[in-house]
Amino acid sequence: MFTHFNANFTRIDEIVPNIYKLSISNNKKFVFSQFLILDERPMLIHTGRSNWFQQTYELVSSVCDASKLHYIALCHLEADECGALNKWLEAAPKAQTIVSPLNQSNMDDFALRPTTVLKNNQVLSLGKRDIILIETPHFPHGWEGCVFYQPQEQILFCSDLAAHPGQFEEPVTNKDLTESIIKFQQKVGFMSEGKSFTRGIEAIEKLPIKYLATMHGSIIYGEFISKLLAEMKQTFGY
Repeated sequence: MFTHFNANFTRIDEIVPNIYKLSISNNKKFVFSQFLILDERPMLIHTGRSNWFQQTYELVSSVCDASKLHYIALCHLEADECGALNKWLEAAPKAQTIVSPLNQSNMDDFALRPTTVLKNNQVLSLGKRDIILIETPHFPHGWEGCVFYQPQEQILFCSDLAAHPGQFEEPVTNKDLTESIIKFQQKVGFMSEGKSFTRGIEAIEKLPIKYLATMHGSIIYGEFISKLLAEMKQTFGY
């Protein structure tokens, strides 16, 4: 679908102090986002595709020394998640790649340096903030899937969950996008359905979530997150 994608539009938005959304799009109709957490040990969540590296690097460099990244966290094996990983490992020579146990063999074969594994619900300190890896096999995609939770600001970095088109100019929204998100998933069908979807939602719905930081579209903020998760589980799980 995006084989010939060229990134013509980029922007960076500070969601909460020192946590940024890095947005890349070719026509503003579908957005690809990475996330940057600045702390004593800065973390980049997702790398984007290999041919977006320069644009993403410039966005990161606009707020910090990109070569000082300490962690690069990956939710699953896919081009827009980790395509530029090795370029980042070269640019940030001390950076460690953070993955789930099921993703270790994939990334150790692909990456320039050995990966660092976090087990399910394991806490990683970045300094003032923490990151928690939550294993979600086959959710939203492959069996190695996981998501990352930042408990201090209650942000769930949820990969492709809640993906929706557009919203390039609206980095965060408190609108109820439940219906449009479900319709989009029904149309494109790129996430798992069934028992894996139910297990994935159940692994996260008990968390206090203020921000649902999807890779595609606006970050969803506020009261409609619980409604979205419940209706998605009812629609796509069993």
